[in-house]
Amino acid sequence: MNPSAPLALAIVASGGLLLGACAPKPAQDPTAAAGDVPRTVTSMVSASAVISACPDARKMSSKAATEAIDKLVEPCAQVPGGKAHFSATLEPGGKISLASPDGKVAEGVVPTCVLSHGLTHRVLLSKPCTFDVQLEERKLGAKAP
Repeated sequence: MNPSAPLALAIVASGGLLLGACAPKPAQDPTAAAGDVPRTVTSMVSASAVISACPDARKMSSKAATEAIDKLVEPCAQVPGGKAHFSATLEPGGKISLASPDGKVAEGVVPTCVLSHGLTHRVLLSKPCTFDVQLEERKLGAKAP
């Protein structure tokens, strides 16, 4: 296993999605003073997605919808600014549309890692289904003993 590769874990709970991704920071500078205690810093990104409007909620495959949102946010090992909040609409026919949450243009932030997805899904829908998606990055670090 490559120790520098990102680690991702998805957990589905109560109709929402939680995604954690950890990416280690590059190795410490070898020219650092010998008395310095090395510091390990990682980033963890958590994601939550909640259905905000979905007329087909009872008919659609919740597993397929969860997988679609999971794949959308999976590339996000870091979030510029630490937080992102947007809506993702699964359209009939397989397209994913991204927008500001609840029409609040000033609050909407879509990180570029989401845009690398391709914005398609495989959920069978007759009407659009909108999810409220929030990403938050936390820096975790501790001095080595």
